[in-house]
Parts: sequence; C-alpha cells; structure tokens
Amino acid sequence: MVLIALASLAPIVWFAPLAASRDPIALFSQYLGSAALILMGINQFLATRVPGIETVFGPLDRIYVLHKWIGVIAMVCLGLHDIVDAEMNGLRGGPLAGIAEDVGEVSLYGLLILVLASVITFIPYHLWKWSHRLIGVFFLMGAFHFFFIEKPFSSFDALGLYISAFCILGIVSYLWMSLLRPMAPRGHGYKVDRVRHIGGLTEVVLKPKARGLRHKPGQFAFLAISGSGLTEEHPFTLSGAPREDRSLRFSIKDLGDYTRRLRRELKEGMDATVSGPFGHFSMPAGRDPQVWIGAGVGITPFLAFAESLKSRETGPVKLYYCVRDRDDIPYAVDLEKIAETADNLELVIFNSNEGARLTPERIAADLGGSLSQAHVFFCGPVSMRRALKSGLVLKGLRASRFHFEQFEMRTGIGLNTLANWLWDRGVYAIEKRRASGTLPAE
Repeated sequence: MVLIALASLAPIVWFAPLAASRDPIALFSQYLGSAALILMGINQFLATRVPGIETVFGPLDRIYVLHKWIGVIAMVCLGLHDIVDAEMNGLRGGPLAGIAEDVGEVSLYGLLILVLASVITFIPYHLWKWSHRLIGVFFLMGAFHFFFIEKPFSSFDALGLYISAFCILGIVSYLWMSLLRPMAPRGHGYKVDRVRHIGGLTEVVLKPKARGLRHKPGQFAFLAISGSGLTEEHPFTLSGAPREDRSLRFSIKDLGDYTRRLRRELKEGMDATVSGPFGHFSMPAGRDPQVWIGAGVGITPFLAFAESLKSRETGPVKLYYCVRDRDDIPYAVDLEKIAETADNLELVIFNSNEGARLTPERIAADLGGSLSQAHVFFCGPVSMRRALKSGLVLKGLRASRFHFEQFEMRTGIGLNTLANWLWDRGVYAIEKRRASGTLPAE
C-alpha cells in the first residue's frame, strides 16, 4: 500500500514547479487524471497473478480487495478530473488532440459504468466477469487520451515518461491477460480421479498428469474443468493436506450457478487445470496454542490443517466446528478420527439449531483465560469473524494473531449497508413522528 501511494503521489514533484506559471486549479485536475492512470496501470498488473506478486502485495485474497479499492479511488480521481476544469491557455496539441479529448470522455464514462457494475454485487458473476474484461479497453483509450491530449509538459519529459511507464505497464498487463495468457500453457494438468457428494459439498480428488502442484495446508487454487461449460477458472480452498503424489482435493459448496453445474456435470476421468497455489493462510511454526474456527464450508482449510498435524510439531490445538444442523456435518467423522490419534487436537462441534453459540468468552475460558500467546485462525461468515475478533482482542488476543482469508473475491463497497442504514433511519423517523402525534398512525 505504501508503494502504491508513493507511486501515485510522486508526480507532485514535477507538477509543483509548473504551478508558478500555470493555473494551479487546472494543474491539480491534470494531476488527478495522471494519478488515476497510474493507479489503473497498477490495477491491470495486479490482475495478472504473475509469480511473486504475493511477495510484494500480500496474499491473493487481500490483493483482490486492494484491486477493488484502487479501482474505486482511481474512479474518484477521474471523476474529479472531469469536474475540475483542466484546460489551460497557451498549450499546443498535436493533430490528434481533438480526437484524444473525445476518446477521454468515452473512456471516463465507460470506466464509471464498469466500475459501478463491479461493486454492485447482485449482478450475476458471469455477466460481471465478461464486462470486467472491457475495463482494459477503456484503459487503453485513457492512455491514448494522455499521450495525445494538450498538456503543459511533453510525453518525453521526466513527468511524461513516468506516467507513460504506468500506462505501458497496464497495456502490457491487459494484452497478456486478454490475448497472450489464454493461448499460453498455464497451470498444472490433472485428471478427475474421484467425485463424491457429501451433503451440500462436492468433493473432487484430482491426480496429476505430470509433476503436479505443491501446496501448503490452507492455500487455495484456481480450478478449471475441460468440457461441459466448466472451463472458466474459479478459486477453491484445497481441503486436503499435501501428498507425495501431489494429488489434490477440493470440497466445493453449492453456492452459485457454476458450483451447482459442477455438482451436476462433473464426472470421473474429466481433464482439469489447476493454477496456483495462492494465499498465506497457513499454520505458524512453534509451540504456541492455536484456535481453529470453521463455520459451515469454512471447515475445509482446517481439514487440511488437521491432516497435516502428523507431519509437524505444534502446540495444543482447539478446533471449533460451527454448524446449523447436526445431521449435515461434512467431515465430522474424519475430524473425530484425526482428533483421536492426534494428542494435540481437540474437536468441539457447535450446533446453532440446538442453541449453541461460540463466543469469545468460551474460547478464552478453554484457553485458561490467556490469549496473548495464541494464534486464532478463522474461516466463515464475515459478521461472525468481526464479532469474534473484536471480542478476543478485548480479552487479550493480539490483533496480528487473528488470521483469516477473504471468502469472497468480489465484494461491494458498503452500498447495501448504507441502504439498510438509511432505511432504518427513515423507519425510525416515521415511528418517532407517529409516537409524537405529528404523523397519523395510518
């Protein structure tokens, strides 16, 4: 985040001296447009998932969140750039300056529409993903606008070259993702070895065709199945511990069109491609106590954690498995068998339909009241995560020791929360007026 902030603020070093001879308001508008291009160029690069990107920008689940907010900030900069007049007297443009102006307008409104579509999460995933690819086209138009528009500096000055470098980074990243990457061999080839339906989960076991993929417990990978309309890549947690033959296991919940189709149409013997692994959701070294909390399908990374205990030394582990129905608890028997043979693993099942709730107080009591040395790993609903984290931190857990992954790769920006808040405030105001007698009860 610091690197990205510095990259977008660096042009101020070159823009500031120009303010002595140019309109500072118009100059600020041009800086905003330049910062937006820099941020969008970085965003195009983040979408490539090139090897090593997690080393610089963090785990991929956080990169997706970062990608979203960079896009939102870039669009705010573009919107202000359009609102604040950027025209200056005494500038000369080339023969394409007029066209570049019009292209910039098309780019702005196209990006506004597509970014808005990205943060409105009720738009179907396949439509969103198809439209999201067009962002690169409008970015190309924005870069064209920058290269040929009238501006108080040359594209070959230090400032021009700096901004151009990010434009080129974005263009190359977009061309790689849209044209070159689909034609290049990617991922690891696998064959579907076994398909099993466990309640609402589809368990898929894959055998490698060649070397296969090496992963750590808790990581996820992108899975694509050849044929039957399942070729689109989707991220899923690897629910099995690493094996010598590099076979993989996914446990996939029926949550959308793709996963339901996968449940219906996936057959043994089908070809698959797995790209990854990604994520930093993995057990730490050492003997500190650990708490694992899996809610619903969130149990899948902890199944891989538990299976790997036999090959590593850890401190005491408490696994809380939170479910709604005791009759539908995938992998409960498997986990109980592991807990019987692993001296350091204790399994506790909480059934919400029976009134059982996992609370920070229960976790603190189970750990003897001391949370300062513990690591807590959570995978489940966001509301549950926030409640447990805030409660545990108040009881002494270090915030940096509460580990979680972003379940959803595509998230909004709080529009639903804002709408619900406005609705609640409106209802409250109406009820208050009725209670005071200033509004009829009808």
